[in-house]
Amino acid sequence: MSSLLAMPLHQSVILSDMTKLDDRLRRRMIALGFYEGCSVQVKRRAIFAGPLTVEQVEHQQMIALRRSDAAQIGVIVP
Repeated sequence: MSSLLAMPLHQSVILSDMTKLDDRLRRRMIALGFYEGCSVQVKRRAIFAGPLTVEQVEHQQMIALRRSDAAQIGVIVP
């Protein structure tokens, strides 16, 4: 299993493990449609170790995640 941080841009992956995240962030992501089993894509990487822009493919919802948080999210490449 890889982390979301390691995924290339525009590759669809499935969120598989969000248990390492802070509980508040995990609940916020679930409320926005980012849950285990959903398909996401990394759309942008900000320069100078800035955040990632991640899109939930089904609902086209986009959020920005700190790199440290993205490193804690496990994904599966279908």
